[in-house]
Amino acid sequence: MFRLFCKKEDDLSKLRKAEAEMIEYAKKFGDRDSDSYEIKAEDTRIPAKVLPLRRGKKLKKDLHMHHVKVTSLKDDDCDSSKEDIPIVILHGYMNGALYFYRNVVSLSNHFHTVYSVDTLGMGLSSRKPGLLKKVGRSVQATEKFFVEALEAWRKANGIEKFILAGHSIGGYLGVPYAEQYPERVAHLLLLTPVGLTRENGDEIKEMLNSMSWTQRQTASIIRYLFDCGVTPASFLRSLPRSRSKQMVQKYVERRLPVISDPKEQQAVANYLFYLAMVPGFGENMLNRFLRSSSHGIHPTVDRIPKLKVPQVSIIYGEQDWMDIEGGIEACEQSRASNGVQVEVFQLQDAGHLMMLDNWRGFYSGIVTMCGETRVPPNYPSPTLVRTTRSTSIVLSIDVSLEERLEKAAQVTKY
Repeated sequence: MFRLFCKKEDDLSKLRKAEAEMIEYAKKFGDRDSDSYEIKAEDTRIPAKVLPLRRGKKLKKDLHMHHVKVTSLKDDDCDSSKEDIPIVILHGYMNGALYFYRNVVSLSNHFHTVYSVDTLGMGLSSRKPGLLKKVGRSVQATEKFFVEALEAWRKANGIEKFILAGHSIGGYLGVPYAEQYPERVAHLLLLTPVGLTRENGDEIKEMLNSMSWTQRQTASIIRYLFDCGVTPASFLRSLPRSRSKQMVQKYVERRLPVISDPKEQQAVANYLFYLAMVPGFGENMLNRFLRSSSHGIHPTVDRIPKLKVPQVSIIYGEQDWMDIEGGIEACEQSRASNGVQVEVFQLQDAGHLMMLDNWRGFYSGIVTMCGETRVPPNYPSPTLVRTTRSTSIVLSIDVSLEERLEKAAQVTKY
């Protein structure tokens, strides 16, 4: 009887519990003694006045950005070679800081401090549904909103300069930040980024012509919903909870077979489920930056060569549905224009979710891009595909449209 009068736990509280469970799993990865580092979750206040809104629109209260921080606590034999500049990781769409639960501790073997940040409007950062309606509709206005939020977070945490690593949509957001604040970015790491490539009308037409009538109609509906701002998370929230929970569970089982432990699998599914169940304005950024084909509205392939940061490194998975040709084109453009130094890598046994598909290889990829040459033998190294420092083709990549479509189908299939 008492339970009938107890306040029901809300989804935000359940998300906090899911994150806490993910932190416990993070401690099991990384090949580090538990007393050699500290891992904690923190919130950082983001003053409302720094966020650019449309004229006449105001925020009454400050917001906050959430992050997970891993710090090395004691000296060891490798500490003399630890990177003093912190690494800051931005997650992908509908993900959160702890989607890197297999990586944050391992990365602290190389970096003294590792931050994994929840983008404003996502994760456990301020959600505030509908806030993007107060932001200018243009790509530039939306980019500036998220850039200024990240800059306020940097200032509040007293970080002078950092290595910025962005996965997927986080990689997209890393580019406008580096455009606006190049003096703060020691190295930009783009981890299988979206929005880099241009939409190719002929390729889209070829893809549609290869589909059955039913597939074309489905694609048309998806494009329409995308353009209308219907997000995957809002779609899940529209379903009965049991159904949406089942869909997330099936996604984890099919998309992440590398997670073989049922309890770990369930923890990841819970985390993703509650990330989707809590409404937030961050999920509404997608059609402001990307076309329904996942190509950029303002593709970063033409923007990367003009960056004023010391170096840009781009990495893709061997089974990635992101097109590595975009990274190669950015590298070639930068070489031709004497632009920023660019390197393009590929990681074996990994797809778009490389941080989970091959977490040791992901570690090797990050530290290799940052100049480390000593990687443990059981940590597979990435392959250098292109570099602006050489005019020769380091590795020839020839992925057909059919192969990329097959990879995309495998990712999106439930």
